[in-house]
Parts: sequence; structure tokens; C-alpha cells
Amino acid sequence: MSDNKNNNAPIMQLWTREGFAGPLSLVSRSTYGPDFLSVQGPHAPRRCVIEGLVPQDQSDADALPSVVATSKLGVRLLTSARTQPMPFTVRNVEADELHFIQAGQVKFDTDAGSLIADEGDFVCIPRSVAYRFGPTGGAMRSLIMETPSALNLTPPGPVGMINFSRDVKLAAIDLDIVSTGPMSLLLKTADGEITRYMLAHDPLSLGGQMTSSVPVWKLNLSNIQLHAYEPHGGPPSMFLSSRDGEALVFNLSARSGGRPPVHVNADFDELVFYVRGPGAWGGCDEPGTLTWVPKGVPHHGPSEAVPEGYQAWLLETRATMRFTPEALAASELMETGNYFRHPSVSG
Repeated sequence: MSDNKNNNAPIMQLWTREGFAGPLSLVSRSTYGPDFLSVQGPHAPRRCVIEGLVPQDQSDADALPSVVATSKLGVRLLTSARTQPMPFTVRNVEADELHFIQAGQVKFDTDAGSLIADEGDFVCIPRSVAYRFGPTGGAMRSLIMETPSALNLTPPGPVGMINFSRDVKLAAIDLDIVSTGPMSLLLKTADGEITRYMLAHDPLSLGGQMTSSVPVWKLNLSNIQLHAYEPHGGPPSMFLSSRDGEALVFNLSARSGGRPPVHVNADFDELVFYVRGPGAWGGCDEPGTLTWVPKGVPHHGPSEAVPEGYQAWLLETRATMRFTPEALAASELMETGNYFRHPSVSG
């Protein structure tokens, strides 16, 4: 699987702290660090296609999105595949949420306003903003990140990577939402604990926006510009992060430049979500493929110089993630050279 094994040339291996912002060490070696014959235990690289996961809310309108991965730091990944709008409202009292729409069109109603999200959109819902969502027609599929720390758009410069005035869309008041009730309001904590309030009114019925600041926004992945390093390549650029640095999000779509060295990331788990082609990103060619390389595991990663193009994004998190039993059952062990299924389970 590894396309750069060459016994006649040394292989570079990079160890870094703080992603690529702290101390680093570069060594050469004659063997390929990502290779392993087998592994036992939970700290092992895996991949899955989220279409293979069946969230409870796909068939049960009263269910919440299903958890894919958890951590002790409160960072979680969830997935939703609703076929009907939520008949209740939810308020996450311990985490900001970032919803990525993989398929379908979704309407979000919040107590900061409403918006329509399309395929490829990130939708940010900060902590304690009440919301509900549902497909506008047919079914939808999304991947959701929760983080206890506030999420903010943090591109490396104030202009260039994101056109804030053109591409960041804010929620707007929907006067068609009436105040009649009753309506259930669910308060959700990081461990999944639910407290249910029954209200006599709809909490998302609003009269007007009284400030210019709106906390709920959307941004499409295709509108986030890429930074390329030629000819030798370099790390991707972050466009969003949590205030405490627990979570960093990057556009990892196709770009020019050489393949980076083998990497040992001392501080961050790396989760890449391959959105769609037409080109393949190494072993990832099926839309909605989620890959996970835990911190400390040597990995090379596929080349991003794909002429046909593809879309993908990367989550780096200080949290040590663990797949749920349901996600483990739908996933497979992954080799970390080109992110194919590991040869030990290819049969």
C-alpha cells in the first residue's frame, strides 16, 4: 500500500508538538514508520463510511443524532440522517456544535434566527443557543462536532482565505414561526444527559433581531481557499478553532505541492472527512468516508496533489477519541500510508 518505500533512499519521519507550531524533530530511517502487521487495543487507526452508520433519528423523529466518537475532554462526533423535521427543540448547555451537511438540504431554526444549509455547508450553533433542524425534502446526512470551548473562524489572515462579507451567511429571523405550543425543549449535556421541559409556547418564535452580531452562521467548504506550498508541500491552514485549542479545523481538499514526510503528531488526534471526488484521496474514494489516526501513531497520509480534485476537511483535536461500539462495528482497521483498509483485514 505504501507508495514511497525505497530501500535505496532514506525515509523522512517528522515528530511535532502543537501541530506544526511547536518543537519538532526530523529523522531519517530505512524502514517505513506507518507499517504495522496487526494491532490490539483501542488506540488504532480506523476508517468508516458514515452511510454505513444508521442514526436513531433516521427512523425515529423523536431521537437525537447518534454518537460516533467520544472523548474525556468532551469533544464528540455525531451523525444525523433525519427524514423528518425535529418535533422538539434542543439546547446544548455544555458545547458548541459544528454541523457539516454531507447530503441533502437542511433548515435550521434557532433562537438567533433561521437558515437553509446545503451540501458542503458548515453550520455553527454556539453553546446554549436553542435549535431544531430537518430536511427540506427527502433525507439528509450530517456529521456533527461538539466541543466544550467556543468555536470561532480563525483563518491565518483577515482577508484571502475566507471572504467574510460574501460567504459567511448569518441566521435571519423567520416570522413564519408562530408562538403556539406546547413544545418540548431538551437541555443536553456533554455526557448525553437530557432534561426535558414542556413549554406553553415555541421558544424559536422571534420578533426581530436587535443587534448586528448573530452567533449562528454557515460557510461552505468550497468557499474556503487553500494554501499551497510548491514544490515540496507543507501543512494545511486552519480556518476554524476552539478558544482553548482543543479543536482545529482545516480545509484538506486537493491542492498542489509535494507529499509531506511521515508524521508523528504528539498532541492531536487527526480525523479527516473525505466529502466527495471526483478524484480519490488515497484509499478514500467513497463520499462521506471518515478516517481517524490517534495521536502518536506514525502516518504518512495520501498525496493531496490530485488533478481531478476532491473535497475533504481535517479535524485535529487534543482529545483522545474513541469510537462508539456501533461506529466500531461499521468501521475497519486502516493502514496509515495511503489510508486504505489495513491488509490484515482486507479479506
